[in-house]
Amino acid sequence: MNTNHHAKAFEAVVNEVRSLACAWLPALAALVWLASAAPAFAGDKAVYVQTNTAPNNFVIVFDRASDGNLSFAARVATGGAGKPAGNPPLGIPYLDSAGSVTLSDNGKFLFVVNAGDDTVSSFRVRPQGLELSDRKPTAGVRPVSSTVHGNLLYVLNSDTAASSISGYRYDNQGRLTPILGSVRPTAHANGIPAQIEFDTHGAFLAVTERQTFVGAGFIDIYAVGGNGAPGAPSAYPTADEGPFGIAFTRDNVMIVSNEHFALPPETSPSTVTSYQLSRDGKLGVIGTVPANAAGACWNVITKDQKYVFVTSPFTSNINSFRIGRRGGLVPVNGTSVVATGTGATLDLALSNDSKFLYVLDSAGFASSVIDAFAVNTDGTITLIGSTQPFEGTASGMAAQ
Repeated sequence: MNTNHHAKAFEAVVNEVRSLACAWLPALAALVWLASAAPAFAGDKAVYVQTNTAPNNFVIVFDRASDGNLSFAARVATGGAGKPAGNPPLGIPYLDSAGSVTLSDNGKFLFVVNAGDDTVSSFRVRPQGLELSDRKPTAGVRPVSSTVHGNLLYVLNSDTAASSISGYRYDNQGRLTPILGSVRPTAHANGIPAQIEFDTHGAFLAVTERQTFVGAGFIDIYAVGGNGAPGAPSAYPTADEGPFGIAFTRDNVMIVSNEHFALPPETSPSTVTSYQLSRDGKLGVIGTVPANAAGACWNVITKDQKYVFVTSPFTSNINSFRIGRRGGLVPVNGTSVVATGTGATLDLALSNDSKFLYVLDSAGFASSVIDAFAVNTDGTITLIGSTQPFEGTASGMAAQ
C-alpha cells in the first residue's frame, strides 16, 4: 500500500468544505486580531486547543457558557513551536494524534506538546487565565501525545524511525522534573504511534502503534514502577487494523478506535474494539464492532461510563456506543452515527460533567471550528453551536 490513496481519500472529504472555509477567512482574520489583543482569561469552564503553529505555538482558550456554547477568551504562547507541515504518515498540517493537549486530574494544570521543537509546556490554570509554568525537552522527536495521573506526566514521541515515551513529575507550581529511567522506546521503532494513556489506576501506560501498512498494529503496555519509571513494553497485536485513540473506563476496560489505515477507507469501514486490562497488565479482547464510518480515530467516555463517542474524519461522523456491563459495545442506534461535523471531525472532548461534547473540525486545513453538542441521556447528541474559525493546523483538545 502507499499513502497516496489514503491522502486522496482525506482530500476528498476536506475539499467538500473548502469553499465554506474560503467564506470563513475574513472572520478568521478578525479572530487572529482579537487573539493578539484579548487578555488571557478563563474560568473553571473552558475548552483548550493548540494552534500547532511555527515558529510559535499557542493555546487557544474558549470560555464555556452555561448552555454549552463557546466564546473566544485568549491565545496564549506555549514558548515552543508546533509542526504545521510534514506530519507522518500523510505529511498533513495537524498532528494526526490524540491527546496533544491534556488537563491534570484536578483541572489545575494544562500540558501541551510542541512537536516542532520537541518540548512539552506546562501551564497553571488560574482564575485570571493560563500561566506558563515550565517547558522541558521530551528526550525524543515529534512529541504528539501526553497523559497524566496524579503528579505524573508522560509524553509520546512519534518519530517515524525511533518512537519513545518519557516521564516527568510536576509540582504544585507546574514545574517539570524528568523521571530517571523513564525514557523507553516503543516496541516497534517505525510504528507511528498515535496516543499514550495511563490506565485508570496509574499502574500501566498504553500506547497505540498503528504500524502503518504493516499488519494490524500493536498496543504497547508498560508497567509503571513505584519510582514512576516504566519497564520495557509488552506488545499486543490488535484485534483490527490501525489502532489510534484510547479511552479507559473505571473498570480498566480499554476502548480503542481502529482507523483501518492500511486499506482504502471507502471500502474498509473502521471499527471500535474493547479490551480488558488485567491487574497484572495482560490485555484481552472483549469484542469489536463496526463504526459504520471511515477513519475512526478519537474517542472519549462519558463520566457516568455509559457511552463512548468516536470521531471519524473521512466521513465526518460522530459515533456513539453504549458500554455494556462487561465492556461490550452496542450502537445507540442502527448505525451508531449520531451526528455529522461541519468538516473533517478530529479530536474531541467532554465537559467535566459530560453534559457537552466538543468536536474539533477541519475545513480543508484552511481553518478549524469547534462544534458544541448537548449530550442526551440516550447517548445521542444535539448540535447547539459552533465557534468562529481559527487556525487550520489546530490539534488536540481538552475541556473542563
